[in-house]
Amino acid sequence: MQPSQLPNGKKKLKISFYKKLCRKKWFRILRPFLIIILIILLIYVLTVLGVFKIKKVEINNDLQYVQDVTQVTNQYLNQGYFSLDLEQLEEEIKNSNKYVKDVSAEKIFPNKIYLKIEEYAPMSYLEYKDTCYILSQEGFILEESTEYEECVLRDGILLETEENIFAEDELIYGTEILAVVKVLEEFGWEVTIISLSENILEINDGERTVTARVDEEYETQLSKLYLVLEKVNIEQLKYRSLDLRFDRPVMELL
Repeated sequence: MQPSQLPNGKKKLKISFYKKLCRKKWFRILRPFLIIILIILLIYVLTVLGVFKIKKVEINNDLQYVQDVTQVTNQYLNQGYFSLDLEQLEEEIKNSNKYVKDVSAEKIFPNKIYLKIEEYAPMSYLEYKDTCYILSQEGFILEESTEYEECVLRDGILLETEENIFAEDELIYGTEILAVVKVLEEFGWEVTIISLSENILEINDGERTVTARVDEEYETQLSKLYLVLEKVNIEQLKYRSLDLRFDRPVMELL
């Protein structure tokens, strides 16, 4: 606002156009909406110019089993930052590979996606009715093939059975098998073979065998197993087999 000289010598103040607008009631009402429109217009222009288009997808860790994530993520490159659907991206990655256990996606402003992917770890394998299955620790089917030379998983546990032990792509006794394997590994076992017959589990490490029955007393059997193996370690006993199906576990010593 600058003063101007009047004919009578007095000075007249000039008011800027913006301040004149600010004195208008209609402008005061519309000003917040105009600001929002300008911001939206700016974002639109920057998006058209490619500033807010996804340029990079970054994964938080090196994946060991999931190898084809880029086939999914490449479809999201050059999509708009604000319009991209993270839930859809997560779902597509989960469905793309059975080894994907969990995935979370995050947008990094202005044009990047950050992925955190958790994988299932293969633990066991099974050959059943001319099909080779690779199974996770939780008992989920990770791979199944009818065309193979040898059904094998390096450092994996061989499952032996003559029965169908699957329900909805999941091992029926997956939770029970994982629980007993964890106990045995705590005492230095390297389980190599688990045989399943009806509800009987026979766990073998090549030298020793543990037998258990999967029923309502299974947790009790695991508790007994832990206590017996603790005593075995303390007394440095050598044994060939341990049967947990009885009130008092039966052990065959060497």
